[in-house]
Amino acid sequence: MSEQSESKTKAWYLKPKAIITAIAAVILLILIFQNWESVSVDLLFATDIQVPAALVYIFFAAAGFAAARITLRTKPKEGGSKSK
Repeated sequence: MSEQSESKTKAWYLKPKAIITAIAAVILLILIFQNWESVSVDLLFATDIQVPAALVYIFFAAAGFAAARITLRTKPKEGGSKSK
Protein backbone atom coordinates (compact mmCIF):
# COMPACT_ATOMS: atom_id res chain seq x y z
CA MET A 1 0.00 0.00 0.00
CA SER A 2 2.82 2.41 0.81
CA GLU A 3 4.40 1.73 -2.59
CA GLN A 4 1.22 2.81 -4.40
CA SER A 5 0.81 6.00 -2.36
CA GLU A 6 4.52 6.75 -2.87
CA SER A 7 4.18 6.58 -6.67
CA LYS A 8 1.19 8.92 -6.64
CA THR A 9 3.08 11.56 -4.69
CA LYS A 10 6.19 11.32 -6.88
CA ALA A 11 6.86 14.54 -8.77
CA TRP A 12 6.11 14.41 -12.51
CA TYR A 13 9.70 15.25 -13.45
CA LEU A 14 11.02 12.19 -11.59
CA LYS A 15 8.92 9.70 -13.53
CA PRO A 16 10.78 7.59 -16.13
CA LYS A 17 8.44 8.62 -18.96
CA ALA A 18 9.15 12.32 -18.33
CA ILE A 19 12.90 11.72 -18.13
CA ILE A 20 12.98 9.76 -21.41
CA THR A 21 10.82 12.39 -23.11
CA ALA A 22 13.13 15.17 -21.93
CA ILE A 23 16.23 13.33 -23.17
CA ALA A 24 14.60 12.69 -26.57
CA ALA A 25 13.57 16.35 -26.83
CA VAL A 26 17.11 17.54 -26.07
CA ILE A 27 18.57 15.20 -28.70
CA LEU A 28 16.01 16.39 -31.25
CA LEU A 29 16.79 20.04 -30.49
CA ILE A 30 20.52 19.39 -30.91
CA LEU A 31 19.88 17.75 -34.29
CA ILE A 32 17.67 20.61 -35.41
CA PHE A 33 20.05 23.41 -34.41
CA GLN A 34 23.08 21.71 -35.98
CA ASN A 35 21.47 20.92 -39.35
CA TRP A 36 20.35 24.07 -41.11
CA GLU A 37 22.12 23.34 -44.41
CA SER A 38 19.87 22.65 -47.37
CA VAL A 39 19.17 19.15 -48.55
CA SER A 40 17.49 17.95 -51.71
CA VAL A 41 14.08 16.33 -51.23
CA ASP A 42 12.38 14.41 -54.04
CA LEU A 43 8.62 14.18 -53.67
CA LEU A 44 6.17 12.45 -56.00
CA PHE A 45 5.74 15.16 -58.63
CA ALA A 46 7.88 18.00 -57.29
CA THR A 47 11.47 16.94 -57.77
CA ASP A 48 14.63 18.43 -56.33
CA ILE A 49 13.15 20.70 -53.67
CA GLN A 50 15.80 22.36 -51.48
CA VAL A 51 14.78 22.59 -47.79
CA PRO A 52 16.78 22.88 -44.57
CA ALA A 53 17.48 19.47 -43.01
CA ALA A 54 16.05 20.80 -39.73
CA LEU A 55 12.60 21.11 -41.33
CA VAL A 56 12.76 17.48 -42.44
CA TYR A 57 13.66 16.44 -38.87
CA ILE A 58 10.83 18.54 -37.43
CA PHE A 59 8.33 17.04 -39.90
CA PHE A 60 9.28 13.44 -39.12
CA ALA A 61 9.43 14.07 -35.37
CA ALA A 62 5.90 15.52 -35.50
CA ALA A 63 4.71 12.57 -37.60
CA GLY A 64 6.24 10.13 -35.12
CA PHE A 65 4.67 11.95 -32.19
CA ALA A 66 1.27 11.92 -33.91
CA ALA A 67 1.56 8.21 -34.70
CA ALA A 68 2.45 7.47 -31.09
CA ARG A 69 -0.50 9.47 -29.79
CA ILE A 70 -2.91 7.77 -32.21
CA THR A 71 -1.76 4.27 -31.30
CA LEU A 72 -1.51 4.96 -27.56
CA ARG A 73 -3.81 2.67 -25.67
CA THR A 74 -5.19 3.64 -22.30
CA LYS A 75 -5.41 1.02 -19.59
CA PRO A 76 -8.98 -0.06 -18.84
CA LYS A 77 -10.21 0.91 -15.39
CA GLU A 78 -10.54 -1.92 -12.95
CA GLY A 79 -14.07 -3.01 -12.28
CA GLY A 80 -15.26 -1.90 -15.69
CA SER A 81 -16.57 -4.20 -18.39
CA LYS A 82 -13.86 -5.94 -20.39
CA SER A 83 -14.57 -6.93 -23.97
CA LYS A 84 -12.92 -10.07 -25.31
